[in-house]
Amino acid sequence: MAYFSSNDIADLAQRYRTNLINGLSGFRPAVLVGTADASGHTNLSIFNSMIHIGANPPLIGLIFRPNTVERHSYENILSTKQYTINAVAKDQFKAAHQTSARYPKETSEFDACGFNAAYFEGFQAPAVADAPIRIGLSMMEKMEIQCNGTILVIGQVIHLSLQEEILQNDGHLRQDLAEIICCGGLDTYFQPAFLERLPYAKAPLIS
Repeated sequence: MAYFSSNDIADLAQRYRTNLINGLSGFRPAVLVGTADASGHTNLSIFNSMIHIGANPPLIGLIFRPNTVERHSYENILSTKQYTINAVAKDQFKAAHQTSARYPKETSEFDACGFNAAYFEGFQAPAVADAPIRIGLSMMEKMEIQCNGTILVIGQVIHLSLQEEILQNDGHLRQDLAEIICCGGLDTYFQPAFLERLPYAKAPLIS
C-alpha cells in the first residue's frame, strides 16, 4: 500500500496534494447551487460539499471556500438568505462542471452553460428546471471553520420538488433511478449503482 506521513503530504506538489486530499472523502453528491442577488441577477455553481445536518427541522449544510476572492454564490446567499440545491443527472454533468469556470458576476451560468431556471412560488432563488431533485432553502446559520477559514452555511428546507419515480412509499429515495451522479475529488464523476437496502440493524440478544 502507498503510505504518506504528514511531512510527505506537506512536501507534495500542490496539484498532486490537492487531488489526493480531495479524493479521500470518496464519492460525494454533485449539486448545482442556484442563487440570485438582490436585483435578481442569477448565478449557478457546482458544489461537492453538501452535508446532511438534521431531519427535524430539515437542515442541509454546504461548505464554502475561504472568502478571499469573489464568491458569487456565497455573497448572494448572504444578501437574500435564499438559495436552491439541485441534483445533477447523468446527461447534465458536463454542463454542470462548466459552471465552475470563473464567469464575471454579471454573467449568469444558467445562460452560459445551457440551464433553464425555474422558481418556487414566492421564492427568489432560481432552481434548475429539469433537475431530478430541487430544494429551496432559507439560510439559518453560517460558521467559519477556524483551522482553515472555510465557511459552513446551514439552510432549512422550505421547498422540495423531486421526480416521482425516485420517491418510495416510505419516503426513501432511489436516486439511481434518475441517474443522479456523484463526484470524487474536483473533476471526476461517477454514477452510483443500487446494491441492496438493508433492515434496521439491531444488536443480537444475549441470553
